[in-house]
Amino acid sequence: MKPFIPFLLLLFSVLGGTNSQAQTNASPSELKTFFNNNQILLTYREGEVLYGTYYFITIHYCPNGYYGLYGNSVKRTVMGNEQKNNWQEFGTWEITNQQGLNGILYKAQNGGKSFYPMYKLANGDFYVSEGITIVKQGLAICQ
Repeated sequence: MKPFIPFLLLLFSVLGGTNSQAQTNASPSELKTFFNNNQILLTYREGEVLYGTYYFITIHYCPNGYYGLYGNSVKRTVMGNEQKNNWQEFGTWEITNQQGLNGILYKAQNGGKSFYPMYKLANGDFYVSEGITIVKQGLAICQ
């Protein structure tokens, strides 16, 4: 059993090293290139698979620093019905650094303010948090 323990330690160190190097904080230029003048779709789920809420959020990142966010959510009820919600949000966005992390700072017209650090995976995809997918949908529709 003793020869097996070094093998496990080696395996965990290799796997652990791979994960820690697989994502890095994206540079400001990478973030500007990816988001500026593009339409992005974010999808994620909150809660359980059957009765959780699914979110579909389209964000238009305009080159003048404005954004338009169009959100949809779908939640299945215990009775088998679907509860759907839609919302919109508008404001400004900028790539900035907070506490040593590069990300996007949103300032909504309603006064809300949020910063989301952005990470870049080894395959070039961008990452916000576990379970959130980010897909580029084409050019932003801006005025």
